[in-house]
Amino acid sequence: MEALRPFESVVIYQGHKSKTEAGPYWDNVVKQTEMFHLLNEDRKEKRERLWTVIPTDGEKLVEELRKHDPHKTLLVLPAGQSTNYDVVFSVVEKAFVLNEFFLKGGRVYATCGAAYWLTETREFNGLCAASPLVKQMIVKTNALALFKGVAKGPLCPFPGEKYKVGFYSDAVVVKDRASDLECTVLLSGGGSFFPMESPDQQVQVLVHYKREELERLRFGAEFENAVVFVKRGEGAALLSMFHPYYSLSDSDAERYAVAFSDAGTDWHALHSRISSLQERIRFMREAMLDPLERA
Repeated sequence: MEALRPFESVVIYQGHKSKTEAGPYWDNVVKQTEMFHLLNEDRKEKRERLWTVIPTDGEKLVEELRKHDPHKTLLVLPAGQSTNYDVVFSVVEKAFVLNEFFLKGGRVYATCGAAYWLTETREFNGLCAASPLVKQMIVKTNALALFKGVAKGPLCPFPGEKYKVGFYSDAVVVKDRASDLECTVLLSGGGSFFPMESPDQQVQVLVHYKREELERLRFGAEFENAVVFVKRGEGAALLSMFHPYYSLSDSDAERYAVAFSDAGTDWHALHSRISSLQERIRFMREAMLDPLERA
């Protein structure tokens, strides 16, 4: 993997105020922000330089990114339905993120639906904003494609119709390709990445689902790619299908089991299996963010 300079600023997109019905999920914005502050605490203990964490509204995103050297900046795009990301970002904003930020040295970290949105082609089989009433395979080509490949999902398809969503949540074991470090994290729908050969990108799979987990979810080994690192131009992107920042305290197993009894999620199993905060912070740093920041 080509060496990259450490980033100093972490700009977290927190949605457009004028379009609150679209963009990322607000709880995901909150959890991502909390996670980067926790990562800063870890850096502080190790006497490393702290990142400046900057939550930013969509209307000011381009203005904020212009203030920073792209080579020293990480843009965080929290999870949200990719169709809603289509709606909320203007043509000008998408062009700036791709051409003026990413290709000129910026780093990007995107989760779940936002990662689908940054992939050239996405295939989602189920209910979503584009098809809220009838399950069907939605195939879209994305204008803001940092990663040339296909994102396919969900790995946890919702078994019913009641909630008008296309997936359920599960706790899954993932493994760092470089070190074999394992962690159990929240997968909310999820999916997998399928890179395409392209002369202008370098792709490395950083994290994969354990084979036993894919078998449990009834998917083949070809769906193992959970996190990809993409290098294009002077920039790099980390696209992740899972949510390492959700902890045991974020789900009330007893209450959820009653309220969402047919949602497909085994709330008690999910609650008991997720790795500790310390383990998840270590995994997030070593398996995912270090490759983006390595100098």
